[in-house]
Amino acid sequence: ASQIDRFGNQNISCIGDWEQPARQLLGVRGAPVNTLNNPVSYWIPRHSPRVFVERVDMICGVGHDSARAAGPSATRFHRIPRVVSDLGVFDFATPDRSMRLVSVHPGVTVDRVREATGFALTVPDDVPYTRAPSPAELALIREVVDPDRTRDREVRS
Repeated sequence: ASQIDRFGNQNISCIGDWEQPARQLLGVRGAPVNTLNNPVSYWIPRHSPRVFVERVDMICGVGHDSARAAGPSATRFHRIPRVVSDLGVFDFATPDRSMRLVSVHPGVTVDRVREATGFALTVPDDVPYTRAPSPAELALIREVVDPDRTRDREVRS
């Protein structure tokens, strides 16, 4: 997601007014149908107020508020299990289905996440650290999924 809001609406199409955008991105593609018919989680490598925005400039991926407004046919299979950024892990397990901080990555503070988020984020009283990957998971990542270390282009060390 180039932009994501508190209800999980995401934008990969344009920044600014869609009739004359400041930046043109990938385009809507199949995002609306994919997000209504399949569970969709998001990986966002650079958590900032420019990405985590109050309201996306254009809805490509359907969030909880938009699906609810469209009715039962839109909510039937709609599910956003997680948003993972370089700062933490988030879900939508709140009464209004808005984004909630689940864990912060080691070395990251809750205040840093709040400062990098452009909307009021639901934050529980106790926020744990994200668990470290097991040795088997690290081996899978390093040897099978990404032996050429292309992840280093997105994930800061």
